[in-house]
Amino acid sequence: RLVEPARRAARAAAQAPSLFADASRAGAAPAPAPGARSVPALLFDGPEGTGKLYTAIDFARRLCCERETPCEVGAPDACASCRRAARIEHPGIHVVFPTPSQGAGEDADSDVPDIAAALATRRADIFAAHRFARATSIRIARARATLERASHKPFESPFDVFIFHDAHRMRVEAQNALLKLVEEPPPHVALIFVTSNPEAILYTIRSRCQRVRFLPLRATVVERVLCEYYGADAKSARRAAALALGSVTRARDLLERGDDSEREAAVALVEGLATHEASWAVAQGLAMGRGANREAVGRLLADVTVVLRDVLGGAEAPRINADLADRLDRIEGRWPKRRIPALIDAIDRARREIVVNNATIDATLSLLLLELARARAA
Repeated sequence: RLVEPARRAARAAAQAPSLFADASRAGAAPAPAPGARSVPALLFDGPEGTGKLYTAIDFARRLCCERETPCEVGAPDACASCRRAARIEHPGIHVVFPTPSQGAGEDADSDVPDIAAALATRRADIFAAHRFARATSIRIARARATLERASHKPFESPFDVFIFHDAHRMRVEAQNALLKLVEEPPPHVALIFVTSNPEAILYTIRSRCQRVRFLPLRATVVERVLCEYYGADAKSARRAAALALGSVTRARDLLERGDDSEREAAVALVEGLATHEASWAVAQGLAMGRGANREAVGRLLADVTVVLRDVLGGAEAPRINADLADRLDRIEGRWPKRRIPALIDAIDRARREIVVNNATIDATLSLLLLELARARAA
């Protein structure tokens, strides 16, 4: 049960002509042209919740389709290959997720149960991420297993498509091991690296991939996904979509929370930064960072950017937090608007460092809030 609106939005997010975008517009699988050596490695990058993994799986489905003209998503007469791909059970489509390390004795099969658990979560909800208790990565044993599988002809499929989800979590030695395969993939192999942090992937890998950029989804698309896929009521979906910054993942989290506590915390933080000295900002960052959950801090910082965007737009522009107009007006009077765009960029960088790169939370928050407080005072 996959999402057609997300697929269309993900296609539209590609900013430049590419193998994938051209094939999608033509409605045909991007099979190699006659005489082509192979399908080039692809890099799907963009914010979380914008349909990258869904699109990668759909791309693989089209490559492996049994028919000359690929089946449409959800078609009742879809071929057996496409039906298996839609369930993420296709023998030629290999989705690799970061998993916890199994220690020094790890082999090619050690991460199989964890990958299976992550796949089960995605089968139930393509936008849901499986949560592991320990830090995760894609390691050298999985890279070697990929090389071994790629050296053989596919089983019950014209292609072996390897999709590395959260590829920025792949260890350097694993990336180096895959470099030769990326440079010269066999004609029956396709590689897709899916990431929200492409800079964490080695340049030697990135430079050999055809890049497809995904932009934040339109609020109307997110709203439709919430209503049709998650069964949300129109009012709740509209509000969550407006606050989601173009991410279905974030919109779903907002629906599940069902309260305004995190939004209130974000507004209160911006109010505090607008009225207190820099020392308060540093102390607040240290206090907020102790024992904090990375995902919760990421959501808070995303809410802070929404508040600042409302402040930047002023009373004349449509505000996401329109019900807080009085408080936003008071904040606006204390903050130089010319500095807000740069501050939003700084918040986004800090959020990425905390959520994606596992930066120290209290130190990163303290430096960020100090920067915000100084900008307000300048």
